[in-house]
Amino acid sequence: MMKYMNLIKHIMIVLTMVLPLASCAATPGNKYPLDAAYLRPEALDREMLALAQDPSGITKLHLLGFSSTYDLPIRALEIGNPQANRNVLIIGQHHGDEVIGVQIAIEFARQLVSQSQRQSGTSNLLSQFRFWIVPTINPEGYQEVCSGVYQWKRKNSTDTDHNGFYDVRVDGVDLNRNYPIFWKLDPVIQPDNLNYKGSSPASEREIQAIINLADKVQMEYAIFFHSSSTGIHSEKIFLPWHDVKDSKQAMEMEQIRRFADHYADLVPKDYKSGKYDVRSSYLSQVGNARNYFFHRYGTQAILVETGGINRGGVCVVHPDKKMLQAVVDKNVNALLKTFKASLNVAAE
Repeated sequence: MMKYMNLIKHIMIVLTMVLPLASCAATPGNKYPLDAAYLRPEALDREMLALAQDPSGITKLHLLGFSSTYDLPIRALEIGNPQANRNVLIIGQHHGDEVIGVQIAIEFARQLVSQSQRQSGTSNLLSQFRFWIVPTINPEGYQEVCSGVYQWKRKNSTDTDHNGFYDVRVDGVDLNRNYPIFWKLDPVIQPDNLNYKGSSPASEREIQAIINLADKVQMEYAIFFHSSSTGIHSEKIFLPWHDVKDSKQAMEMEQIRRFADHYADLVPKDYKSGKYDVRSSYLSQVGNARNYFFHRYGTQAILVETGGINRGGVCVVHPDKKMLQAVVDKNVNALLKTFKASLNVAAE
């Protein structure tokens, strides 16, 4: 609690310097400060602790590491049979302003625990899978967005220009470009850029924590949630980059594509007709999570972009309570049904 209070005290200093972002921030459709329905960091910690104490004994709480600047904890819930040899990683948030994924991740954890004793399908799922659920690996950015300081805080809080002064608008590292893969292929970006990849591969402790977990636990699947604030990537599922001339990678990508197609078909768009789209072309060779997990460990990794464009053309990534619940429910439903379907495929 003291660490959170110190962080709040620090970021309130810069509150008066933050200028409104001339984008969809003030346009109807987004609600900021965030609706009370969003779990704040302290409440998220309490929720994870409560789930870990469930009497069923299928849940453990792990401390993976700490954030780079404020030493905020990065935690994971392990849910499932400890002897299960199929592992799934779910990360709800890399970017501070992309808060929907945090809600999806924790609700998925709730459903797994609550259904484990009363639904045979979920019980069977948890007998074969262990789910490693990390609601956020960016607790610094999450805290800043939740506290009302800056709606569009994307990066962590690293002082990237090394001037000894933290500017909430420009400092920080884009954690989803800090993974040690394709490092030299990613264009050199200045530290004040929203996509700044960091000073070196895995320079940030947040990414080191995820790499340490992945080195210890072989993940069969990895799902990363995002929400496109521009709307360009909204309601799409992205696959890893792969070498089309590599027959082994091509076969592995077909597997991932089938998994993504099944998931996408279960998720209707928020404001338009149709379902989520799966994108497997025009993918970048950058140091993002899905590229790292696919190329380093052979994991079936996908990125799910939530958030939608409403009828007024507004990108809605901070919806009100009603829309938030709808987005969370349909993605949790897709997770449950897609993984249950994978049991049947494995049995064939």
